[in-house]
Amino acid sequence: MYTKNHDFDKFWHSLEGILAAVPSTDIVFNQYRDYDDQIDLPIAATIRMRNLQRYLAEATKTASILVVGESAGPWGSRFSGIPFTGERQLLDPSFPFHGERSSKDNPDLPSRYTPPFISGSAKIFWEVMLPYYGRFLIWDAFPFYPHCKPTKGEVSQFGEALQLIKAYIKPKKIVAVGMKASEELDSLGEDSTCVRHPAQGGKIKFTLGMQKIFNCKEEKC
Repeated sequence: MYTKNHDFDKFWHSLEGILAAVPSTDIVFNQYRDYDDQIDLPIAATIRMRNLQRYLAEATKTASILVVGESAGPWGSRFSGIPFTGERQLLDPSFPFHGERSSKDNPDLPSRYTPPFISGSAKIFWEVMLPYYGRFLIWDAFPFYPHCKPTKGEVSQFGEALQLIKAYIKPKKIVAVGMKASEELDSLGEDSTCVRHPAQGGKIKFTLGMQKIFNCKEEKC
């Protein structure tokens, strides 16, 4: 089992091995291993893995709450490599951590494919969570980009990655972002507090849910 004092490199080597071992299929895209020649740089997978490593190296130093989403989104982690984060944010000097862009310009594609990419959920997430930066680590129960909702079997394959992170940071609380993430955590045998997902009009409830968790006095939680 890992502890907070254990060498980060060993923790990362184990997690990287889990993520890199899964090939993309017709229903799942592994952004840490593969790339799409139309919209990704040739070294996109390496960039995304490196972005994740940098984020985790920083976040694991102080995080005491594990925030878990359902799966990688098409405009967020699919390109940035970091859950609930767009590559446009990683390039912003005012953002608390930084990374590289993995997407490439392709004038032959529709305007919605104009990089650097970011999702609406990523914008809301960090608008709300920025004051709590340093206190949490973000992860997805299913760390890749599925073309449809991942099955319980697919989610269970990556319980090992979640357990690895959990054992390393030893969180005092796990927060599920949305009911789907909550169901996935439940299927993995993990207790969690569920807050509303910020997408599709959920910003207010997401904000209130996170404020309740992060502004709570320890003795009252």
